Amino acid sequence: MATPITNSKNWINLSSADRTSGTSNNFSIQFNNGGLTNNSGGFYGSTSYINPIWFSFPNNAPNIQEEFNNVFYISGSKFVVGGNATYKELNLTQGLYQNVDQLTNGLQTVINGYINTPDPLVMPVAYVGNVSVTQVATTSSLDYNKINFTFNQGTGTSDTLSVYLFRGIPGNFVSINNQNFGSVVGTDENVFTLQTGALSHTLPYLPNLQIYDIVQIKCNLCKSTYELEYVSGSSSQQQLSTSLIMVAFPTANFTVNDSILFTNNNPFLYRQEMNTSNYDSIQIQVCDKNGRLIPFFGEVDFSITIEREQYNEPINLARVKDQSPYTAPTFYR
Repeated sequence: MATPITNSKNWINLSSADRTSGTSNNFSIQFNNGGLTNNSGGFYGSTSYINPIWFSFPNNAPNIQEEFNNVFYISGSKFVVGGNATYKELNLTQGLYQNVDQLTNGLQTVINGYINTPDPLVMPVAYVGNVSVTQVATTSSLDYNKINFTFNQGTGTSDTLSVYLFRGIPGNFVSINNQNFGSVVGTDENVFTLQTGALSHTLPYLPNLQIYDIVQIKCNLCKSTYELEYVSGSSSQQQLSTSLIMVAFPTANFTVNDSILFTNNNPFLYRQEMNTSNYDSIQIQVCDKNGRLIPFFGEVDFSITIEREQYNEPINLARVKDQSPYTAPTFYR
């Protein structure tokens, strides 16, 4: 008797260094093996499944990045030109900030570097004094490890300095800072003002330098999910999500030394049907939880299995209606 289903499995080891196009976090690899790509198999067709075995890439992506989360704004009593209030956009240097001291030192350097030098178009007269940015070190305080700003005014001065870390540009309290800076330093405040009588301010939350807490591996061979999403530009029309996520995992559980190493210990947990039984290339993207590419330096090494079920007979895995609950599933029609 013929076997209704036969299986074959290919174990494939690849690296982004093998890419035919793209970059290490967004690349394509062309296959040249006709045995993998062109054999649909089975008189009644086949179904293919893809399963990630492991992924490894360097854990060195900068957590402060240009055009992502390095922007904040300042204003104050010295920010007046022609009777109109002004403000200044400041930028932290892009890099991998390994501790909060590096973050507070960067903030302090950028703020003082600007307010101590006149800027005719924004701040015609420089401030006298400076801002200290430190991490609260008193272990018995509920503010322990939070970031504190202290304005050291010059003698006899009463200037004010306003800092915008969470909201968008000053004067627009509707727009959230799209640079996500507030979540890094630990605040959701619109603005705080350093002034006489309130020269010190501590942010309400702990800073967070771990911006890549979840990693998503996307692959063009995966089947779309069954979640609904709105069609671009429409607030009513929906479609099936085109998400191609092969696997998503928390970095905290899979960080090994200077690498992120995901290993699949459950052969069925991430196994999913492919969108085609025939393929000639694979496309991989390494993204954060919001689908944004992670800009690490180095290459991705990974291993996947591709399993093909070939149908040699017409099959029906559903139970026949009204049959005994002890009867096995009917395989043949």
